[in-house]
Amino acid sequence: MVAFALNGAALGLVADDSCSVRLTIFVKARSPETKLIEEPDGTITLHVTAPPAKGKANREMVKWLAKRLGRSSSQVRIVAGFHSNTKVTEMLDISQAEVAKRLGITLRSTSGTKET
Repeated sequence: MVAFALNGAALGLVADDSCSVRLTIFVKARSPETKLIEEPDGTITLHVTAPPAKGKANREMVKWLAKRLGRSSSQVRIVAGFHSNTKVTEMLDISQAEVAKRLGITLRSTSGTKET
């Protein structure tokens, strides 16, 4: 298991050979537009326009992430936090560096230093 952090949010490579990435994202529903923001404290916040009822915000988050990452929706899933604002998502068949690049966020190791 290799662990990384994207600006303080949990990001872990599930297994060295699986090419899966887990990312913790704070989701704010009913926002004026869907956008990803790096907060000053290092957390990653995704504002979505959908309401948090009946899984609509969850579906919008998965579709938005899949589109930004160039993956199908079936390759992006929520693994924890279905009924919470804080979600743990898993992206399949992508590296942590590619996730950081496509989402425009800084990749950091768990010790807080930048990865090169």
